[in-house]
Amino acid sequence: MKRKRTRHPNKPLPKFIVIEGTCLGHKVYRGFAPLNQLADVSRPDIFDQTKNPLGTQRNLSRQHARRAYDYVSDIKKAFYPELILNIRDASFVKFTKIQEEGGTKYGTLEFVKHPSVASDLVVSRLDGNHRLWFVDGHEEGMDAVARPASFCFLLLSNLDQELEVFTAINDNQMGMNTSHLHNIQARLLGDQLLKVKDPAGYIVQRLQKDKTSPFHKRIHEGGAVQHGATLGGLTIANLRNAVKDMLTRSTKLSQFLDVDVQYEVIKNYWLAVEKWIPDAWKHPADYTLFKGVGIIAVTYLGIEVIDRCLLQGKFETKDMLAYIRELPGKEVFSSKGGIPYAGRAGAKKIASGLIADLAEEGEVSVSKLQKMILGEK
Repeated sequence: MKRKRTRHPNKPLPKFIVIEGTCLGHKVYRGFAPLNQLADVSRPDIFDQTKNPLGTQRNLSRQHARRAYDYVSDIKKAFYPELILNIRDASFVKFTKIQEEGGTKYGTLEFVKHPSVASDLVVSRLDGNHRLWFVDGHEEGMDAVARPASFCFLLLSNLDQELEVFTAINDNQMGMNTSHLHNIQARLLGDQLLKVKDPAGYIVQRLQKDKTSPFHKRIHEGGAVQHGATLGGLTIANLRNAVKDMLTRSTKLSQFLDVDVQYEVIKNYWLAVEKWIPDAWKHPADYTLFKGVGIIAVTYLGIEVIDRCLLQGKFETKDMLAYIRELPGKEVFSSKGGIPYAGRAGAKKIASGLIADLAEEGEVSVSKLQKMILGEK
């Protein structure tokens, strides 16, 4: 995604106080500058299979970029890792040494020509395009952000070398474990604020801490864990997604304004599932119940069961168990012999098959009714 680059030949030339040094195999210039100034001198080289096949950057997510803009605009104690930019044409800059100690120099890095006057890309964004996209103020209603941030300039004219650095930044680093990140966010917010800002996260935290919960201390939070101490595949991240689905897709559950009420209903449903397939809690590795397609399928089933129960003024574990206890086909959650379905679409198929067999005393399930209509036994 590109936007039209406006050329301003009379723009003042950027000048940065920097430290020149070596980072492993590359000479770099590190310093601090206003975000809008860094955005003004640089632009992304976004890969496009047809229009820009030699580009380095992934396609822009405006939503991601807007979140980054809101973060630096609204959060007083905001923090960014350094932005990494590459100066492809050394003729645009001049370094003037002020002081030197050891192998490190202190001085100024001055642009002798403004990058915006060039037809080719002069300063590329190796890491930080989303953080810089809106901060120059080009978008109507979004003012420029002049808050200082740290930067690192490289001076690589060879595109292959730039690609090597880009790969090192994006591929050779170990990504943050999502569950660990959710757990840290929950600790920072505290229960009361978490309840308001992230109801699904709050409910998962309670499911982990509540001694009456079927998940008490058995959800993987992202750190090292003793073998067998958690339910195989069950993480803060995937259970949070499952709870979020319940809160948003359940017609009746979403009507409760108190998150603690929603928690009790969801906990009761999972207690019913534990009674329905107790062996999954004893031998979780033999089941897909707590990971991927399994947890999504059980969640969709739960949405239907919860809505049916709440519609009748029922909410206890025994009420939900009455619906699912006699369901055939629960062997689909066994991991033995391979898993016949995958992904969210596969989970919906599993859930649809189970939901079709739901019936309380005195009711006829959809699957039985279908056979009756077709004259089958």
